[in-house]
Amino acid sequence: MSEGLDIASAKAELRRAIRAARRGIDARERERAALAVMRKLLLLDGIVNAKLVLAYNPMKYELDITPAVRALQKRGVRVAYPLCIEEGGLRLFVPTHESAFRVGAYGIMEPDPGLCAEVSPDELDAIILPAIGFDAQCRRLGQGGGYYDRLLARTACFTAAVGFDCQLVERVPCEETDKTVDVVVTPGGILSV
Repeated sequence: MSEGLDIASAKAELRRAIRAARRGIDARERERAALAVMRKLLLLDGIVNAKLVLAYNPMKYELDITPAVRALQKRGVRVAYPLCIEEGGLRLFVPTHESAFRVGAYGIMEPDPGLCAEVSPDELDAIILPAIGFDAQCRRLGQGGGYYDRLLARTACFTAAVGFDCQLVERVPCEETDKTVDVVVTPGGILSV
């Protein structure tokens, strides 16, 4: 068996295990985790000194970063959101109002381009991104589509992967195209390399 297949199967198994663990988190714990992660994000210079941050609308069972987004917006930070496009790419948009979202790819609330201002990756000061899993070396395991890895290859801004404590694993299997982040933030702490 080739190394590529070994890594792919290791990633698939890890995704299954972590998704199962995330499904077991009750609503009250999810709320506590969202607030704890918000407080930790607001301790990071790369986030609090940013003028434009890319955030995300969570999929089911992902950490909800709405409290962090609202706190940043109160500080005058512009917040952009990704729009999935063909061939695994992302376009980035700053919504003009809260109703500027529609259900998009994978059932995620995405910005409606007609109601938003588009920004380029090189304009971003920071990215807060989700992950299925991550490790202490700031490697992240995404959904498998490579959307964020392609975006991270196009920007040098500060990056913070966020999630629940159960998503932290000993080692994330990686390929050459997998990008690390600057920090990993969970309710239990902040990890950086």
